[in-house]
Amino acid sequence: MSTPPTVLITTDYLVPGDEVDRFLLDAGYTTRHRPLRGARERDELIAILDGAEGALIAGEPMTAEVFAQARALRAVVRTGVGYDSVDIAAATRAGVSVSNLPGVNANAVAEYTMALLLAQARRLVPVAAGVRAGRWPREDGHELRGRTLGLLGYGAAARAVVPLARAFGLSVLCTTGVPASRRDDASVRFVDLPELLAAADFLSLHTALTPATRHLIDASALARMRPTAHLVNTARGAIVDEAALADAVRTGRLAGAALDVAETEPLPADSPLRDVPGITVYSHLAGQTAEARRAAGLDGARELVAALRGRPRSSLNAHLLPPVRAGDHRAVAEPAVRRTIKRNEDEMTSTAATGDPAPGETVRILTPSGMLGAGFPPETVGRGLELGADVIAVDGGSTDSGPYYLGSGTPKTATAAVARDLRILLRASADAGIPLIIGSCGTSGTDSGVDWVAGIVDGILREESLDLKVARIYSEQTAAALKESLNEGRVHPLAPMGRLDAATLDDCSHIVGMMGHEPIVEALAAGADVVLAGRATDTAVAAAYPLMKGMPAGPTWHASKIVECGGQCTTDPRGGGVLATIDQDGFTIEPLDPSTACTPTSVAAHMLYETVDPFQMREPAGTLVVSDAVYTALDHRRVRVEGSRFELAGQHTIKLEGARVTGYETMSFTAIRDPRILARIEEWLALLEEVLAGRVRQTLGLDPPEYAVDIRPYGYNAVLGAIDPAAGRPREVGVMLLVNAPDQATATTIAKIANPLMLHLPTHDMDYLPSLAFATSPAETERGPAYEFVLNHVVDVDEPTDMFRIEITEDASHDR
Repeated sequence: MSTPPTVLITTDYLVPGDEVDRFLLDAGYTTRHRPLRGARERDELIAILDGAEGALIAGEPMTAEVFAQARALRAVVRTGVGYDSVDIAAATRAGVSVSNLPGVNANAVAEYTMALLLAQARRLVPVAAGVRAGRWPREDGHELRGRTLGLLGYGAAARAVVPLARAFGLSVLCTTGVPASRRDDASVRFVDLPELLAAADFLSLHTALTPATRHLIDASALARMRPTAHLVNTARGAIVDEAALADAVRTGRLAGAALDVAETEPLPADSPLRDVPGITVYSHLAGQTAEARRAAGLDGARELVAALRGRPRSSLNAHLLPPVRAGDHRAVAEPAVRRTIKRNEDEMTSTAATGDPAPGETVRILTPSGMLGAGFPPETVGRGLELGADVIAVDGGSTDSGPYYLGSGTPKTATAAVARDLRILLRASADAGIPLIIGSCGTSGTDSGVDWVAGIVDGILREESLDLKVARIYSEQTAAALKESLNEGRVHPLAPMGRLDAATLDDCSHIVGMMGHEPIVEALAAGADVVLAGRATDTAVAAAYPLMKGMPAGPTWHASKIVECGGQCTTDPRGGGVLATIDQDGFTIEPLDPSTACTPTSVAAHMLYETVDPFQMREPAGTLVVSDAVYTALDHRRVRVEGSRFELAGQHTIKLEGARVTGYETMSFTAIRDPRILARIEEWLALLEEVLAGRVRQTLGLDPPEYAVDIRPYGYNAVLGAIDPAAGRPREVGVMLLVNAPDQATATTIAKIANPLMLHLPTHDMDYLPSLAFATSPAETERGPAYEFVLNHVVDVDEPTDMFRIEITEDASHDR
């Protein structure tokens, strides 16, 4: 009988025989308890990790040397949120999954934060000390109501603080470093850091410790704060320059500080924080409630078992882990995040000693165009294969064309156009032995859209006798399932939407979840040659394979953003697609058309496309940050990009998109050349709307909002409206009338009532009936149901693949 694998437990409140211990034993593991109390030397940590495959750790420094010596280790779980004590890069090189437990103690930290605010405002600690010393202090304190709380960081704990602070009457500010997609609470005002420091009566720290945040609150930051302000830190001690803080409080430039954490713990005898009136240091207790400890212990044990079985839920680096050699002792059961498609064993290029990609290892992404069905020169795909493409990735749709395609579940592209592109790409995939990935199939990524593209693929595979395995990833969501998430508090609005109600979900004809790279990776890992994905982020389609092959996240996501629209990042978007070559330090991009070029400007400019902030872009797993990226022309056609990074989110989220019917539309279109009307076009448009409303009231007894009309004067200001800068009389104007009503018959009737007005309506000063020009006969075109987008919300998920369904079909050529 084999010996059960060992897991190390160093979290001091987890003890032999408790429910965590029993859970791990029942899961088939042997536990080794070595509680951390105070500092732990490196050699001791290496010794107690010896032979352990997993570890539930407290705050030990998991350094590169520790990972190098812990040869059996495959998974580490921090029983908390912060992970600054773990060298993630070293863990990744060693093939070790590292997880934390985001949000596990958020409520405990939030309540504790409020306790510290109250203690500071009412001077509870010095008052209690005075009583113990035999005095009876009667100094006054301050109320929280009407004061301002500044939050540095907006993770789960900070978000949990907000409603408590608001209940006490505090105004809440937060830094603008928070991605726009997470600014989902209208009661929080987001400002830049200097304004936050200057405005806050209480500054509460909730950010992670990174090189960028180490000593962020230094002497210059403290100087910006009010002399009456208080600092509260429940995050990490090293975010604060402790010597500068002690000096600021001692000299009266800051009222005080309540610190639950210190740069060195336990607090050294020579710490500058000792014996400073106004500074109170606690013993890192913010998350230490019985409830939070139980949740952290059980959640940590579940995550450890999941990670050891190859299915981590909150891993910080699973998507970065390099490919694993067959027979490597670190390989885990069903490692979906680390398996790769390998046509030949000699493609296995990881070095066994370090797990690093071999020198020069790259992944090349071929993106033939910005959208499947848009067309591209076939020879450009051939050139991409000659350049060594490892994967072909192309988007199949987007929301750019409005809500109709999602609402109706139909594609906007022609079947023939999609089939033409697919035939070229499927042949290329089969000839080169590389995967083909298509995202947002059928324009909006509905299940019917995936099946539509799959049907075209199936026909081509049969006709061409191609032997390819096809995966379908479905992204449609049911209202019933989303209501459960809504009731659990997992659904959050994105600006400018408000809170979601269940009725809106019921109203939607189709709802899709926008997947990241993880479901695509899972399909590839299961052996798919062709992946047909439902709604996906544009970048995930290109990022999936490089991430699976161990490429760094920053360059991968940045390259995927740049290639998403094919040739749009070149000097001639009509010339076809591009090839991005990703390596460990960055990426290089070049056009597939030899007569076209990529320039630093054309590449960098694409970060302006469809982003709120050109330096940041949110994905389900985190945020791409390109503020430090450097774009360098290698020659007249190729650009090198380095300096991109990817910041993992504390909570993985899936964005929802949904559309519902707003009514039924009928359209009419007429053209105006009459110079007297054109000279007073705005007056005529207002008159048309006024007279039409009166006649509809007389004829049908209806008034808005029982119906709606939209009058658009093309050639005047139909596109820009009131902000159109043009002056002077237009030469001709085409007037589109869109009528929206609860049913098609009513919409058409109203359009017909408008017919004589759109043919002969004079202005008030005209002594004749003008003749305008309808574009069609009949003038009215019934457009059917009209839709509107009603969902712009995200769902918190435990696993990135939870909301998506994968079906894999063997090749369609079996009966050829």
